[in-house]
Amino acid sequence: MIWTVRFPRKPIIGISTRLAAAGIACAAALATSNTALAHHGASAYDWTQEVTIEGMVTTLSWTNPHIIMTLETKGPDGVPLSQEIEAMSVAQARGLGLRREAISPGAHVVVRANPNRRGRGRVFGREIMTSDGARMPLTSYAGFSAAPPPVVEARGLAGRWVPTLESFREVVAAGGATPLNAAGRAAREEELRWIDAPGAGAPVCQRIVPPMLHVFPDLRTIEIADRAVVIRTETNGMMQERIIHLDQRAHPAGVEPTAEGHSIGRWEGGTLVIDTVGFAASRIPNLFWVPNTPDLHLVEKLTLAQDRRHLNYEFTVDLPTYLDSPATFHATWDYRPDLEPSDAVCDPESARRLLRE
Repeated sequence: MIWTVRFPRKPIIGISTRLAAAGIACAAALATSNTALAHHGASAYDWTQEVTIEGMVTTLSWTNPHIIMTLETKGPDGVPLSQEIEAMSVAQARGLGLRREAISPGAHVVVRANPNRRGRGRVFGREIMTSDGARMPLTSYAGFSAAPPPVVEARGLAGRWVPTLESFREVVAAGGATPLNAAGRAAREEELRWIDAPGAGAPVCQRIVPPMLHVFPDLRTIEIADRAVVIRTETNGMMQERIIHLDQRAHPAGVEPTAEGHSIGRWEGGTLVIDTVGFAASRIPNLFWVPNTPDLHLVEKLTLAQDRRHLNYEFTVDLPTYLDSPATFHATWDYRPDLEPSDAVCDPESARRLLRE
C-alpha cells in the first residue's frame, strides 16, 4: 500500500541523468553507494522515483551480498500482495545499525524504497520505520546511520573498526570528481553504459579491490603482530584478508596478482604506512568509476585519532592508466568493539537470483 509517511527526504537522480545534468563532481556527491549496487543489477530499479510501503514482514533472508525481505501489504487497489524488498549487505547493515530483530517476521514496518522499473516486482529499500518509531537505513545511500556513536577508547590500531557514513559519502564524491586522462574518461563512459544496461552485473561474490574495500561502512578487524598486520574485512560477505608484511623492505618479484595485492608495511611513530602493488584486474568500479588495472599502486596510512575513538585513514592512489597524477583521500573509521565478526558469507545463489530477477 502506498502511504503518506513523513520521512526526511533527499533527492535521488539516476546515474546517467546525474552525469548529464550536473557533471562528475555533483554526480559523485549524490551517488553515494551506487558503486556498491553496480554489480548487483542496479538497472532493475528506478532511482528517480520513490514509493512508501506499509505492512508486516513475512520472510527475511539475512544474507550477503544483499538482504531480502518480504512484506504482506496491499496494492493501490486494496488487493493483498506480497512485496519483496532488497536492502544492503549484512556487513553494512550491522555497521549502520539496522537491527535484524527489528525486521524479523511478524514486525509491522513502513519502508521507503525505489520502485522496480517494470512497475511491479522487487523494490530497493532506502529506509525503514518500525512500529515503535525507530528509523533505520536499508542502504548506505539513505544518508544516515542508526549505529551508536563510539564511546570506548582504543589502545591502538588493533581492534574492530567501521568507516563512518560521512567518510563513505565524501570519499566517493571526491573519487567521482577526480580528473581522469583521455583513457580514463573513455573507460568511465563504458563502465556507466555497462552499469545501466539491462541485466548488467559483474561476476557474483567478487572480491573488492582496495582502497574501495576500506571505504564501505562495514566491519573490519585489525590484528597486529611482530612480523605482520592482518586486516580482515566483511564487505559483501567476502571475508577478505589483507596481510601487511612488516618484515619485508621491498615487494618480491613475480607477485601473483590478487584483489588485495601484496602489501609491505612500516611504522612511522604511531602511524602504520602500507605500500601495496600486485593488484588483479577487476571490472567492479573503483573510486573513479573505472575498472581496476594491474598498474595500481596504493599507499595507505592508518593513525589512531587523538580522541582514541576513531582511526584516521589516508590513502594515495597512483593509477597511471587512467590518472595523470596520484590522488590522495582521507576517511575516518569508528572504533566499534561492540560488533562481533559475522559468519554471513556471500551466497552465490542469492547474488545470481538478484541478477536474474
